Amino acid sequence: MKRLYVTYYRYRDHLVEKDLRELTKKFAEIGTAPGVLAHYTRLDGQGGFLVQEAREDPAEDFEVTIRYGPWMTFEIVPVTSIEDAFPVIQTIYG
Repeated sequence: MKRLYVTYYRYRDHLVEKDLRELTKKFAEIGTAPGVLAHYTRLDGQGGFLVQEAREDPAEDFEVTIRYGPWMTFEIVPVTSIEDAFPVIQTIYG
């Protein structure tokens, strides 16, 4: 079963223009974590989400996450495709 992570992020409420300029500079410097398959931004300007492959050692992903911590809050959810999950679901409920 291939494991992925969906990371939802929201910009912190107290941010002002100066903070967003710092965040933009930080993103230009760091970018996204390795293994990101897709990265989307919300059109309401409140954050976004990304889909990332699970890696053996999550330390580098964790480092990227905490570097953005002053500007964002995160929710990280492990997911897999329904094609990978369905055999397990069918074993239990089928």
